[in-house]
Amino acid sequence: MPSNGHMPLRLRRATAEDAAAIAALFSASFRLLTFLPVLHTSAEDRCFIEDAILRHCEVTLAEDGSGIISFLARKGEQVRLLYTRPDRLGAGAGTLLIEAAKASGVPALELWCFQANARARRFYEARGFRAIRFTNGADNEERTPDVCYRWERGGPPSAWLMRRVENWQSRVSRAGG
Repeated sequence: MPSNGHMPLRLRRATAEDAAAIAALFSASFRLLTFLPVLHTSAEDRCFIEDAILRHCEVTLAEDGSGIISFLARKGEQVRLLYTRPDRLGAGAGTLLIEAAKASGVPALELWCFQANARARRFYEARGFRAIRFTNGADNEERTPDVCYRWERGGPPSAWLMRRVENWQSRVSRAGG
């Protein structure tokens, strides 16, 4: 079981009973994006998760002993949402969820990210996604410039994967293997 340095992480499919926890995580994480206008209440976020996301997407959760720390909602090749609890950013859950989505057998993944969200953009680019379209935000609810990212099976390996391979090779060579 993967570990984030704190507690072991595990993945599981979300159920309707997870709606409140997912919505709370989504609201808290989304509010970190201070460059965005606040358009919805926490109650509206919960309705969105219950009525749109859990009904129409495959939602995978990353959990540790403290509960749900991250989730990824996917519909086919489209990653609709990927959010992590603010106190667990950088713990590895987002990477685990992205790698699980890649391993699901889809030939490609696409997602949208706000151009101003530099941390998320670095995260996706380090995991093999490439920007394929930039917009002025006219088509999103927030009216904020965004970027579409795409990952394709068989494309160049991600920086994350290359670091894992290099670390493994280094351990093997130090061990004399």
